[in-house]
Amino acid sequence: MLLEFTVENYRSIKEPVTLSAVAQKAPKRKSLAKTKRGVKSDAEICPGFPVEGWDMELLPVMAIFGANASGKSNVLQSLDYLLMLMRGKNSLERLYFFTASHQPFGLDEKSHSTPTRFDLTIVKNGLIYRYQLELFGQKVYREILSYTSHTTKRMRHLFHREWSESQSMYTWKNGEAFAGSHIQLQPTISENDLFISLINRLKIKITAPLSEFLGVCIPGLLPVPSDTMNIIYANLMRDTVETEEDMAIKRNIVQLLKMFDVGISDLEFRKPNDKDDAGIYAIHERKDGRKVSWKFEEESLGTQSLFSFGCSILIILKEGGLVLFDELGSNLHPQITSYIIQLFQSPKTNPKGAQLIFTSHDNTLQRNQLLRRDEIWFTEKKPDQSTNLYSLADFKVRNDLAIDKAYLDGRFGAVPFLPETVEELLGVD
Repeated sequence: MLLEFTVENYRSIKEPVTLSAVAQKAPKRKSLAKTKRGVKSDAEICPGFPVEGWDMELLPVMAIFGANASGKSNVLQSLDYLLMLMRGKNSLERLYFFTASHQPFGLDEKSHSTPTRFDLTIVKNGLIYRYQLELFGQKVYREILSYTSHTTKRMRHLFHREWSESQSMYTWKNGEAFAGSHIQLQPTISENDLFISLINRLKIKITAPLSEFLGVCIPGLLPVPSDTMNIIYANLMRDTVETEEDMAIKRNIVQLLKMFDVGISDLEFRKPNDKDDAGIYAIHERKDGRKVSWKFEEESLGTQSLFSFGCSILIILKEGGLVLFDELGSNLHPQITSYIIQLFQSPKTNPKGAQLIFTSHDNTLQRNQLLRRDEIWFTEKKPDQSTNLYSLADFKVRNDLAIDKAYLDGRFGAVPFLPETVEELLGVD
């Protein structure tokens, strides 16, 4: 699971900002708010997921709210970008590195000559891994991987790679636990390649848990591209004979759509040799009981978005991992959005600790104690137009507060500054 992510000098982010999934510990003394009827504590809203061997709990959901152009999407995009670089499994992801690597803060001259920095900490199988990366243009300036075992609680370096301007080459340092033939490959790593992506493919024992974590993360911000259905269709139709796994996936997809009440009674996956065009078809029932069908692409954008996200949900909840969603709720009914969040918050539907990080403008998600206070985050523009990221938990508010109202009132910042009247906005007397 993700513990913490820090990014610096990336797009609208100038100074380091940190997103933490570590749940805040409940106070020893119960507050008066917790004794009020109908008011839940944070742990009752969503129990933290305990970390094996460590005295901490992690959050399965983190929601980022803020005004337009405040940098919400850039926080998610930077994390998604780093995860894709670390995975580095195919040429498409390699191309992404070349085309999107160094995007420094654009409103400060100094930032253009400063590396972009990423710092990711995750936990898997009782091991905490910390990966640090500095990029400038298409060159890797620094790459560091370290780990901590719950048995020793002592951080140990696995490898440290740093560019030396004076020598025009990299200096490498390796920890004792990282010994092996893979070290001989280090001199062959070019300045625009990541060593972490190579060791993930080599399946080194000491880094296997980290590689496993990266393997179940879904790359690319959701909502996913419109061709996602074609990808799902191609995977399910890859063989002439359907496997049990294929049929289970189809059943789960249909069950999820029925649960969200979008009017679809079934799905049909037609193969290329069928009479009609191949593809995914939505089945609807008329009042007289007869069934009609049409291509899924003819469904509403909200239904298509739900289908794509639903498939990602099924994968992530089954495997455990991380999924990022930009503007969750933009094409979905608020009750559906709320239900998706609760799927991740419940240990019963999320037994492997999958995590959902999303941005949203929908402040109704702040109501009815749907989210814990430490699950709510805000982005706000600083005076220099850079992004600031902070948690609602920093404000020490009571858990019976109407957070959505307080947010719109500007109590936590992260709202747009608008003229008092529409006439003033358009300059009309």
